[in-house]
Amino acid sequence: MREFYVGYLREAPPATRRLVRQIVGLLLLAAVGSAITFTALQNPFAASEFEFGNTRTFAGTIEASPYPTLVVNRPGNAAPRASRYLLVAKGKHGADLEVSSYDQKAARLTGTLVFRGGQTLIEVDPGSLSEDKSQAPQPEDRAQDLGMFALVGEIVDSKCYSGVMNPGEGKVHRDCAVRCLSGGIPPVFAVADFEGAPATFVLTDHDQKLLSDTSLRFAAKPVRIRGHAVRIGDSLHLETDPSSISELP
Repeated sequence: MREFYVGYLREAPPATRRLVRQIVGLLLLAAVGSAITFTALQNPFAASEFEFGNTRTFAGTIEASPYPTLVVNRPGNAAPRASRYLLVAKGKHGADLEVSSYDQKAARLTGTLVFRGGQTLIEVDPGSLSEDKSQAPQPEDRAQDLGMFALVGEIVDSKCYSGVMNPGEGKVHRDCAVRCLSGGIPPVFAVADFEGAPATFVLTDHDQKLLSDTSLRFAAKPVRIRGHAVRIGDSLHLETDPSSISELP
């Protein structure tokens, strides 16, 4: 005799209860399995860091062009090694106004480190920059010509990409990248493979001038750029012109 379930009764018949439990159990297993699968398929966050709340003091030589940079002389095992830190202001703003009067001068400042791979920035504390007359300015690093390359990658705003946001690249970050670049954050070109390893390039034209409008137009899109690769100290620069940048399908 088949069971007949009456909805207003306190309990369902035994066979109906067992069937409902089995269905609910299978649905729970399917939900947990789907969550694990979707999580496993997601790209891992980049190995980057923003030392929020940890303020440090830095000393070195200011370079205002093409982008605000602090050149720090750091002793190594054999000889001094210059480290070049891009400088940005708080929020979605560049540090151009803060450093303009300190170009090629020894200076001291406080700020917060942001770093990812070989790309390191300092978010400068407002009003902390001052001339440091106790040290002499560092001589300019000599540019090492690496040759012409056609590289595939993405134009990103250096601050978010280096660790302030995660992920700091791709379509999901485009609106934020455009706002940061509009505010003066230096654009960098992130590539998956350069001489066998991922790399980020400070992006300029052939006269070491800004590519502001071009960077905004192609921000957070896969592009191919043909340009002149140059190593300055421990940073990479890619000198190009707008006609050498093409969006990939």
